[in-house]
Amino acid sequence: MNQPNSRDPDSFEALFRQHYPALCRIAYGVVENEETAKDIVQDFFLYCWKKKEELKIHSGFVHYAARAVKNASLNFIKREGRIKFESPMELSAAASGIPDETYETDDSRNAALWAAIARLPKQRRAVFLLSNRDGLKYADIAAQLDISVNTVKTHIKLAYQYLRKECGWMVRMIGLIFFFTK
Repeated sequence: MNQPNSRDPDSFEALFRQHYPALCRIAYGVVENEETAKDIVQDFFLYCWKKKEELKIHSGFVHYAARAVKNASLNFIKREGRIKFESPMELSAAASGIPDETYETDDSRNAALWAAIARLPKQRRAVFLLSNRDGLKYADIAAQLDISVNTVKTHIKLAYQYLRKECGWMVRMIGLIFFFTK
């Protein structure tokens, strides 16, 4: 893992202690069972420890961990037969807790989101995409666009406000995206 001295048991324990509660909340949001959520997160950390020599995380540990735990949780409920997913969007909707009936088709949801993103002012759109699509940190975005970190934060904040207004049905999903990127 590309974390500071992640092969060190003390450093790994610090990662565990720091991120365990938030990862349990993510898992619980999907599986709706506290013990199962804890098991999924513990299994994730056990996997990371076993693979510590070969595991390469490029997008940051928090992003990687949140996505891995969410996917493991979704796989658990699918294996359990509680939910059968017809499409990746339904899978994503289940993870965000949004009922399936609030969605139209996958194409129209994606088109609506991308259309809303396309309507953002040019620099705001660039900042938003660098953060959410490309996974860059605020400081990296600021350096790349030659703007201040505070300007990056302002653009991100305003982009989310706009997208929440434009895509009200996606408020919870966008909140998850924001959570996973920082």
